Amino acid sequence: MAAVAQTAEWLDKPLVPWNEPGAPVPKAPAPKGDSPAGRRCASGVHRPTTAPERAVAAAGWSLYGKTRTDGTTTILLGQASVDGMCRPWDFQAFVFVKDTFAGTLSPRPMDSRTDGALSDIRQLTATAIEAVFFRYVGADPLCCPSRLTMVRYRIERRPQGSVVVPVSVRSTPTG
Repeated sequence: MAAVAQTAEWLDKPLVPWNEPGAPVPKAPAPKGDSPAGRRCASGVHRPTTAPERAVAAAGWSLYGKTRTDGTTTILLGQASVDGMCRPWDFQAFVFVKDTFAGTLSPRPMDSRTDGALSDIRQLTATAIEAVFFRYVGADPLCCPSRLTMVRYRIERRPQGSVVVPVSVRSTPTG
């Protein structure tokens, strides 16, 4: 089965910042799959315990995965729904500085096993992040994207608040 198309053209063009300082946590989209908190997939969801986790959950996202913290910077994952194998659909990575929302690592929610889906996050320092995204072409099987795209971000401190800014993008073949 080949990968389903998803809009990931932002990774192929010069980077255009999408985060705004002082913006609220984006609301979760309406679920298009199963609920992450449903009986079958609930073990992958965790309850919010920190201020950033509570802010993401209050915006309608279900928390999953590992929360990363370096200094005053926290990165966490939220999903709106899951597929039949409990993989996240409409998921996003959220960045907070001193418990205040600073932005997302993608301009829109992503779906597992589609072009532009987040694969890995590396918190390089308290103000530098690198994220890896899967890149599929139509002939790629769902297991095996043909490229990976790395995006580097910096957290800028501005008078209106901290903001996540993409600064570079680089793609490499997986083979």
